[in-house]
Amino acid sequence: MSSDEALRRYRKGQFTDHDITRCTDVSVRASREMIKIGAVRTVTEKRGRGRVRLCDATALKRTAAIGAINRAGFSLAVSGQMAYFYPLHSLLYDICDPCRVLLQNSAAADPRTGLPPRLEHPKVDWFDCDKPAKADPESDWLLEIYEGRFVGAIWDANETPTIFGDLRNEGASFVAWFPFRQRAHRMGRVIDAFVQELPPTVVDAFEEWENPTKWDKEFKLLGYKYEKHDKDDDPLCIAADAAVRSPLFKTTINVTLTIRKALRRYLGIEPAEPANR
Repeated sequence: MSSDEALRRYRKGQFTDHDITRCTDVSVRASREMIKIGAVRTVTEKRGRGRVRLCDATALKRTAAIGAINRAGFSLAVSGQMAYFYPLHSLLYDICDPCRVLLQNSAAADPRTGLPPRLEHPKVDWFDCDKPAKADPESDWLLEIYEGRFVGAIWDANETPTIFGDLRNEGASFVAWFPFRQRAHRMGRVIDAFVQELPPTVVDAFEEWENPTKWDKEFKLLGYKYEKHDKDDDPLCIAADAAVRSPLFKTTINVTLTIRKALRRYLGIEPAEPANR
């Protein structure tokens, strides 16, 4: 598949089970379980012989994130909860996108290619065929788990993590903290550059969508819970601060790199993972 062909197909926003599994390093069985528990949603529910179930780009990116957390040793259900509660994940999914990075999306499509013109100088080299995917401290967003319990988001390598939940029952359940006690002022140089191009109302819409107080009915299958832990004298906040300052151990998942690699596999510029495992 040529680069233009892959981008044309990507812009349609319809990905098969095969696309999901070969690009995200998630098994067929795990992918089906994510859909069953509500961690990932499909855009069609057609099943049976000759019918193909389809997902959108958000599902592809979310599957990649959940799969990476799952491989760190957590159940699919808990991994799905952490991925859903990861602050501003919808904004990240919108920005970490080959069409936004490579194409002049405000321009009309060229009749010859079926695509808007390519940017002469993309802001980032995330989808450069001549460069390997690698960690980038100036753009990567991390999910870190301290002492196997406190779950934090890092948007900028120079900022302290924002704790957005904790694991309980020996890691078998996750409870989100809302509202967050603190928010990073920066999102990393690269992401900040993209965000500055977005109307404030768009960013606000992402934050509103990720407000867990509005998810009660919609995400019952995922079994999410949230509590208020936003005071400096809150015992859990004090324990979390101590764990972050001097952790005996921590688990780090590079959410941005995980998504970029999945998208590069889809575009054919990264070796695809085995589909049948």
